[in-house]
Amino acid sequence: MSRTPRSMNVRSIPGAATAAVGALVFLYVPILVTTVYAFNAGDKALVWEGFSTRWFGYVLSNDDLVSTAITSVKLATIATVLATLAAIAFVLAADSLRRTSGLAMALLSAPLVVPEIVLAVATLGFIRLIGLTPGMTALVLAHTAFCIPFALMPIRARMTTLGDSVFEASADLGATTWPMLRRVTLPLLVPGIVSGALLSFVISMDDYLISSFLSAAGSTTLPVYLFGLIRRGASPAINVVAVLLLVLAATVTTLTYLQQRKRV
Repeated sequence: MSRTPRSMNVRSIPGAATAAVGALVFLYVPILVTTVYAFNAGDKALVWEGFSTRWFGYVLSNDDLVSTAITSVKLATIATVLATLAAIAFVLAADSLRRTSGLAMALLSAPLVVPEIVLAVATLGFIRLIGLTPGMTALVLAHTAFCIPFALMPIRARMTTLGDSVFEASADLGATTWPMLRRVTLPLLVPGIVSGALLSFVISMDDYLISSFLSAAGSTTLPVYLFGLIRRGASPAINVVAVLLLVLAATVTTLTYLQQRKRV
């Protein structure tokens, strides 16, 4: 009589705990160091000369930094709205696609597996082919396409968990297509929509590679500007911007988590 194998205790693997601790240290210590040195009084990014918040004032009053940050926010907002609408449209149409829904899902999820450098080069070639030049329009198109799968995943997951009973009950009560969409489907999808939109916004704000290929004068994004700033010599201003972006990411992550905990 065969015996059922017991599940392996990961903690019993030699060196597993050390590797886990090392990975956490490697991941979070640089973030902690960056946060601490954002309050450095000196002019060197990694030479502590006392506590000060003057670099926060410098960042918030620097016209170039503020301008590129505004550009990134505008771009991320537009791309998020378009990507979220596209994701909602696909989720609503997935049932009617039936056999081809898997293929459509795979195509929309391609940016998750295709190397970003490939997407950047291909997108640059495509916009040249259709007569566009690098700039805000090209950035919006590229970021929208890149953000669609990130908006799609939470919405698709939310739709999957709903089941058919709610919609069947609505149909039995006489709801037609558009009233059901407006009063039942979309309200139930709100947690997934919000999560997908917030995730898309952060992904767009954080993107450097595609933006560096498609940026032009007047449409430089914050990550592209920061990379150029670092090449000229790092200062505590870089740490401050990193901390502000970290706060933004933490806020979005928290909101996404709270939305996912919502129940019908």
